[in-house]
Amino acid sequence: MNIPLKVLIIEDSEIDAKLLVAMLRRGGFEPEFERVGDAAGLSAALDRWKWDVVLSDHLLPGIDSIEALGMVRAIDPDVPFIIVSGVIGDDLAVAAMKAGAQDYLMKTNLSRLAVAVARELQDAEDRRARQAAERALMAQEEELRIARDVQRRLFPVDAPVWAGRDIAGASLPAAATGGDYFDFFPDPGGGLCVVAGDVTGHGLGPALLMADVRAYLRALALVDRSLVDILTQVRRLLKVDLGSERFITLLFARFDADVRTLEYLNAGHPPAYVMAPDGRIKAEMVSTAPALGIDGPEIMPEPGRIDLEPGDLVLLLTDGVIEARSSAQEEFGEARAVEIVQRERARPAAEIVQALLHAVRQFVGNGSQQDDMTAVVVKT
Repeated sequence: MNIPLKVLIIEDSEIDAKLLVAMLRRGGFEPEFERVGDAAGLSAALDRWKWDVVLSDHLLPGIDSIEALGMVRAIDPDVPFIIVSGVIGDDLAVAAMKAGAQDYLMKTNLSRLAVAVARELQDAEDRRARQAAERALMAQEEELRIARDVQRRLFPVDAPVWAGRDIAGASLPAAATGGDYFDFFPDPGGGLCVVAGDVTGHGLGPALLMADVRAYLRALALVDRSLVDILTQVRRLLKVDLGSERFITLLFARFDADVRTLEYLNAGHPPAYVMAPDGRIKAEMVSTAPALGIDGPEIMPEPGRIDLEPGDLVLLLTDGVIEARSSAQEEFGEARAVEIVQRERARPAAEIVQALLHAVRQFVGNGSQQDDMTAVVVKT
């Protein structure tokens, strides 16, 4: 079966145009063509159709191939343009190629016309595919830029000044951008809420979902509600947004005004730790409910409650820290994270966080970071 081909022939000789069509048919094409012989006819033809290929003589009444090429490129930058002439010299042919023509043939040797057209059609298809890929990449990069900007705005600019307590958090996004989130904000009773979360996936979608979570938590915490009420309402509000493909792990902790007690709810998130001044782990905040977006009880379970003493340290992590892998595919693990914090516990909270994340980066080495890494430290 011959290949359909829409050909615009810029040629003042009807006989020469028919010869070109015959050579294309002989080469396996089924041309649907139009012949134009001047600038006005060319302009009208370009407005009427989108052509697969343009074949142009060099000298025509009132126009030459270079001028015709300019008119064609103004309408369609990608359509193959081949000069077929009996009078064009090498210098003019080179100038035409520099101006954007794909090839030139002499009318005395049309044996390679079909081959040249087939090659240029394939090249044009490759260019379009490459341009589409570049546009898709640019769109993806723009989405990631927006997502990174959204994600950056989720994190606290400064740690809160809260009755002299030492608080810090930091997040290192993966190569793209992910769904890690941490936050500190006061509650109406004078206490402090601390949150760490992680939404599945990377890109703009997870970043926007975390923006929703941040807004819901902060708005609900402005009213003197229980943790159960807050997380239950957030679960209900997110049910439609999350759909069936995403879920969010979340650890929501609230310190009372005197920092004597800590209550928490852990919805599918990695454990957090309470460390005594001597480095002993005195409590773990393990998961007590399914992640948000995963079917579970309509009402969240009662929060855990931990008594705190002066000098205690609270550590919250996301799974990007725990599951980071070395080039030998060894997992960083919870034990290493705890050991580093135990070793650095006398330093300010911000330095502890940076020491931990630095240790994870060194552990990963030349390997690629597969997930966001987030750590939060509260020293009482």
